[in-house]
Amino acid sequence: MKNHIPTDEQDAGELARFGYKQQLQRSLGSFSSFAIAFSLISISTGIFANFRHGFMQVGPGIVWSWLVVMGGQTLVVLVMSRLAVSFPIAGYGYQWSARLVNPHFGFFTGWLLLVQFLTGFPVVCSALASALCAFIWPEGALPMTVAWITTVVILLVSLIHLFGMRLAAWLNNTGVYAELTGVIAITIALYALLDWRGVNLSKLAGHDNFSSGQAAGFSAFALSLLMGAWCLTGFEAAADLAEETHDPRRTVPRAMLTSLLGSGLLGFLLLVGIVLSIDDVRATQGQDSPLISLLQERFGAHWLLAALVVVAVSIFACAIASMAAASRLLFSLSRDGMLPGARWLSRIDPHRSTPRNAVILVWLLSTAIVLLLRQTDLISSVSAVAGYLGYAGIILAALLAGPLVVPGRGWTLLRWLALIWALSLVLALTVPPTDIPGWNDKYLPAKTTAFALMAGSAVYFGLIKRRIREGIAGPPQLSDKGSETRP
Repeated sequence: MKNHIPTDEQDAGELARFGYKQQLQRSLGSFSSFAIAFSLISISTGIFANFRHGFMQVGPGIVWSWLVVMGGQTLVVLVMSRLAVSFPIAGYGYQWSARLVNPHFGFFTGWLLLVQFLTGFPVVCSALASALCAFIWPEGALPMTVAWITTVVILLVSLIHLFGMRLAAWLNNTGVYAELTGVIAITIALYALLDWRGVNLSKLAGHDNFSSGQAAGFSAFALSLLMGAWCLTGFEAAADLAEETHDPRRTVPRAMLTSLLGSGLLGFLLLVGIVLSIDDVRATQGQDSPLISLLQERFGAHWLLAALVVVAVSIFACAIASMAAASRLLFSLSRDGMLPGARWLSRIDPHRSTPRNAVILVWLLSTAIVLLLRQTDLISSVSAVAGYLGYAGIILAALLAGPLVVPGRGWTLLRWLALIWALSLVLALTVPPTDIPGWNDKYLPAKTTAFALMAGSAVYFGLIKRRIREGIAGPPQLSDKGSETRP
């Protein structure tokens, strides 16, 4: 007996039960949904960018801290997958928390997630611009040059999304194929070049801290978790595009789970290959770009260049996915009147079925952020903390959930463990020192995130709280028939 697969008309009818008309075009299949989540995680980008941080803390122990993060994030994705089945709506965490708790709680959860994407998108574009500048000017480019090239990347990604989700999805799928091929090829090559007769597998048990020169303690191991925490996130983007996905109740949860588990497994195998290829751990920890140096030594300059091209393509795909997630969350909040200028922001391009004005605002804000705040570490510190606070908000909403979410065996324990994990990462992200010139304050991530929350509080108390009380903001009531829908 074949499983019944809902048609787009049935998906639209299901959306109508939540009070919305089908405005976005359903064009994403199973692989495209997976690709959005996989490319936003982007293990090649995350490992290449953050390997030095984790390796300095615990050396080869970075392999095991990666597995710890993978396990913790699996708890989170299991909770989100259950919610994605119950609420296949654009805006994911905002919609889930607003419907499970109330619109007031939903606003702050949505605001944190929006801050995550609005600050994360320009950082991803800046990473691609930096990679392009390294190809063009090997001796180094001026910071302002990198900033202007970043604005060009932001504009290009924005134009792709304004043209339509089909083009964005095709380009993103291509980027994911390239990343999968590249990561697998690099991993196989690392293992193939090992002299297995002389390989010491006990090296994987090493956990030396570079600063102290001794075995890493608990605090160093906690800091090493940040490499995985910065990387193994973004899988929820598949849920944010639920209204553009065929059969989202089945497709989206699978996409989130497979993207996280696949990324985690590939990342683990890659890290093991990297660690086993290192001859002198202490010397490698002291290098400015240990991973680049290792790959150049093992593969040579030409193959290193090929690997870096794969990374650049992966970053571009990550930027496309990041814009998709940011604009859909912005659209979902605005559709419910939960932001200033909501009516304008919620408009859909009638010809291309894309949230045109939301894309335009993300483009304008990202360009302003890059040109006015050129310290990407400062910007990314907000993105990471806000994102995990948003995760905690989603999980807390699931803990407070009533009959809208069907409980399963171990559901309560799963939610508690996921909440503890998310809050632990928030603590780890806000305590470590940062080395940003002129911002030598180890509590900078906490302060920048607090500023973002203050801005959200100003919007809430100045406008949104009154709108919710008057019944003109917040998600519509769940309907059995879907007869009353918002445009």
